Order: sequence, then structure tokens, then C-alpha cells
Amino acid sequence: MKVQVDIVSGFLGSGKTTLINSMLQKTVKGRTVVIQGEYGEQDLVPPEDGLVVAEQVAKDEKIDAGRLDQIIEDHHPARIIIELNGMGRTGDVLEALEGATSDRTWKIQRIITAVDAATFDIFMANMRGILQEQISCSDMVVVNKSETLSREKQMVLQKTLREINSSARITGAVKAGEGGRPQGGLLGHSGPADGRPSSLILAGFMVVITVCLTAILIHAFNAGRLDAVVARLRGLNTVFISILIEAFPFILFGVIISAALQVLVSSETVVRLFPRRKGAGCIVALLAGLFFPVCDCAVIPVAARLLKKGVPLPTVVTFMLAAPIVNPLVIVSTVYAFPGQHEVVLYRLCLGAAIALAAGQISRTFSEKAVLLYGLTDISCSCGCCGERTVEAGVWRKMEAIFSHAGTEFFDVGRYLITGALLSSIMQTMIPKDIIVNSGGGFVLSLLIMMLFAFVLSVCSTSDAFIARTFVNQFPLGAVMGFMVLGPMIDMKNLLMLLGRFRKGFVVRLVLLVFGVSFVLLLSTIHL
Repeated sequence: MKVQVDIVSGFLGSGKTTLINSMLQKTVKGRTVVIQGEYGEQDLVPPEDGLVVAEQVAKDEKIDAGRLDQIIEDHHPARIIIELNGMGRTGDVLEALEGATSDRTWKIQRIITAVDAATFDIFMANMRGILQEQISCSDMVVVNKSETLSREKQMVLQKTLREINSSARITGAVKAGEGGRPQGGLLGHSGPADGRPSSLILAGFMVVITVCLTAILIHAFNAGRLDAVVARLRGLNTVFISILIEAFPFILFGVIISAALQVLVSSETVVRLFPRRKGAGCIVALLAGLFFPVCDCAVIPVAARLLKKGVPLPTVVTFMLAAPIVNPLVIVSTVYAFPGQHEVVLYRLCLGAAIALAAGQISRTFSEKAVLLYGLTDISCSCGCCGERTVEAGVWRKMEAIFSHAGTEFFDVGRYLITGALLSSIMQTMIPKDIIVNSGGGFVLSLLIMMLFAFVLSVCSTSDAFIARTFVNQFPLGAVMGFMVLGPMIDMKNLLMLLGRFRKGFVVRLVLLVFGVSFVLLLSTIHL
């Protein structure tokens, strides 16, 4: 098993040593080596077994792959913790380490930045560049002394940190003896982007639905047509429950498979799948979904990691768009949702592959220099599990990590499924079937409406087919294909995750590109 490498950055006095001492208390089978690039007022406090070795480096001494290999040869550690000099740049160390060959015996697990809340404004005013670089390269930010700030200033600090790095986990102070697990202080604990925009959108949908249904019931009661409305509500309930019963098994199976891949398959393995040649890379990207069916929460971080590793942008875009559609789970769920209609499965796969390949080729015109927003260290997702813990050796430890990841993702996706199924049921039972036909827009209007629904209602590529099926009686099949093809590529969840990993300009161009290519190619399905 590869040696875990954790990197801790932060200015002098930010609490790096306290943080490292808390990490040392976490039980690890084997020796831990701490590479110290800075020495504060506190000393290292090894755990009771005493298996800690301190390696000191000078300020200008380079920490590269050769240094780690030498430490592994000398001490045979299970874990290495690198404490960076407060004035050093994390990106320089990452560049030196990631230049290693693919057969290295270690891997970077986490990058953590310690921040002193009391002096944060001072450092931002005088050394903004270094501090921002440290935070943006991290996947966890630990804020110490947050209790010295008022609640208002705490919120301002958290907002500032989130603006610098929207994908990092932000937590309060860590105290030694707590097993290395960060405990939320006054700042509390928040995952990537906190999930707040998505939660607010879902809450808004539920409020609108509640108000509309209440208004319908009041109007029906006053008009003496309450029995007819109750009958429709019963129909809505039947459609809603049937969608959930059919879709939940596929979501559950999908997140378990995805979690297993996330825990058991290393980033180096994924990167080696993609050739550096753009032409061959795009073909491999189309087929990668068959063997790497990542969940929606993982495909975007995986794509960002591939880009940072030097995989060409057209290949990355093709993989990111095709993987949620071209995988065995989607094929099976689509077959199950449309029994006896194998042409629907074929249309979905061919259209998804064509759109992904076309968008990938057009992305050649994009500049690759200003795409990634943050330095990335490993394949991680927004589930809240991957970057927080180390998956230790042993079957039971790995099983625990897999089910923890799968459970978090299942409940996260489940709320979208429930909302999407409810809105779909309302469309099916409450809106007259001829409303689109009589609107005069024909197929083009139907396609645009379904593409809009795809952005708003899309849940997961493994279950979208069940929601799409409920629209077949109201919209042409070609327009429904727009829902099943576009939704897994670009929806509200994916847009928020894209903004957390890529620069805004690139995200805007990518979204417009996907919508434009999808609309043009889907027009060919007008006769379906």
C-alpha cells in the first residue's frame, strides 16, 4: 500500500504544529515521519507508541519526490506529514512532487492550510498573494482562534475563504487528543460550497408547489369541483410513488459502485487510461464510462484532475460529458424504464456520445491556460468523505469508507430525485396533455422546454430515464431525448460543481457550448 502524504501549510503562529499533533494522535499502523520546514513555539508530541521521526529541512531546501523516496527507504513509514515553511508556496512543492514517475510508492492524501482568525486580515493586507495561494491549493482549511471574532466577523471570514477556494472544507480549531478529526468551532464545519445554493433552490421549489396546490384546492372547493381535484391528487401520488420505487434501486446500486471505484481506484490508475494524443484520447474518453461509471459528484473533480495531469482539454471535456451517459448502469436503467423500446437506449447512447465528442472537438478553440481555478491534489468529490479520512489497509476499513461515501451521496442525490419526481408527477397529472400542441411551438418549443427541464429537474443519469418516461405522453420522443441526454451533462448540481473547480469564463463557454451542440443535434430527432 502506498505511503500517505499529508501537506500542512500556514504562516508562523497559525497553529500548524497543534494541527500536526492532533493528526499524530490518529492511530496509524507503522511509523510517521514529519518533515518540518518551520519551527514554532510548540514541539511535536508523539503518541504513546512513539513511532514518530522528525526530519528537519532548511528554508531554501527543496522537498521533492527524491526526498520522499529517500525517507521511505530509510524509515519505512506508513505516513509522511510535510509542514511547509509559512512563506513558501504550496504550488511549488506540488509541482516538485507531482513530477515523479507513475510508479512512486507514495501518494498525496490531503493538503491542509491552518489560518489564524485573529491575524487573518493583517496577513491578507500584507501578504495576500502567498496566503491566497496556500488556501486555493488546499482541500481543507482549519481556522484557529475563531472565538476571538464576533459572529459577524466570523461570517465575513468564512465568506472570504469560500471566495478564495469554494471546494475546500472549512472547519474550526483542532485540538490535540481528538484523534486528528477537526471539530467545528464557532465557524462550524462546512463542506464544498456548503450545498446552500442547491438547498435554497429545492426549498424554493417546495414552497412554490405548496402554494400552487393550496390555491388549487381552495379554488376547487369554492367552485364545487373538489372531487375532481382529489382524484387528480390521487393520480399524482400514484405516479410520484411509482417513480421513486423504480428509480431508488438504481441510484442505490449506482452510488455503491461509484463509491467502490472512488475508494479502491487510485488517481494514477485513472490518469494512465488517457493517452496524451488528442485524437486517441477522445475515443478513449467516450469508452471510459463503460469501465469507470463515476457518480455525478465525482465526474467533475476527476475531470479537473485529468486536466492538471496534462490530459488535453478536448479529451477531458469529452470524458466529463460522456461518462454520466455511456456506462452500464445507465444502459440498464434506460432499458428498464422503456421496456420493449430498445431504440430509446440506442438513441440516448448515440446522441450522448455525439454531443460529447462534438463539444470536445470544439473545445480545442478554448485556451487551456486559464481553465482550472484551483490546484488539485487528488481525485475527490463533494461527498464529504474522500478528503476527510485516510482509507487504511484492511477489508473492513475499505468497506466502511465505501459505505460512508455511498450513504452520503445517496441521501444527497435522493433529495433531488424526490423533488424531480414530484415536479414530473405534477406535469403528468395536473397540466393538460394538449397544452404544448395548442401553443403553436411544435417540436422546437417542446425540445427547448425539455432541455430547460433537464437543467432544473435532472437528478442522476441512472434514474433520469424514469422521470423522462412520464413526459412521453405530453412531449414528442425526440424532445424527451433532450431531457435524457442534456440533464446528465449539465444541470444545476453540475453547474455549481463546475464553478467550484474551473474558472467562470470557461464554465460559461462550456455550458453555452453544450446547450448549443445539444440543440442542433437533437433537432435531427424531430421525426421520432
